[in-house]
Amino acid sequence: MKLLKGITGFDTESTFDLTQLNAVLSNITQPYLKQGELKKPNESSNFYQQKIKDERTKKEFFLIANSTYFIFACVENSRCFDLRFIDFPIDLITQLKATVNSDLVVLNRKEALESVETSDLKDLAESELKQINYWKSKTVGEIIFNCYD
Repeated sequence: MKLLKGITGFDTESTFDLTQLNAVLSNITQPYLKQGELKKPNESSNFYQQKIKDERTKKEFFLIANSTYFIFACVENSRCFDLRFIDFPIDLITQLKATVNSDLVVLNRKEALESVETSDLKDLAESELKQINYWKSKTVGEIIFNCYD
């Protein structure tokens, strides 16, 4: 997967604002329930986190969103350097895309765990490449949703 400049959160500005993100998240409805507040990226993470509960299965997971681009994934937990990607529920994708349509990218488990090839990194800034090498990031998910500081 070709990675765009700024995907790591370094040397870039977001392509969306919090109002736009909240508009997307406001479309989450039954059987999914948002739990708690939206956690914003901090000095050591480049992604937003929203805890979700699936009322059908009673399972909880986190919907995470990259801080630069409208790229979303689902994880079992939101601990830095221990993100366990899970498959994205199809009906949740439909709910999220109701607002932004084609601008929203959903990363499923298989895509998140793909190994990164050198050609995938050609558009990244030097500072991003240094972070990827320093933290030894090997997968698409580790780069798009990282805890570099």
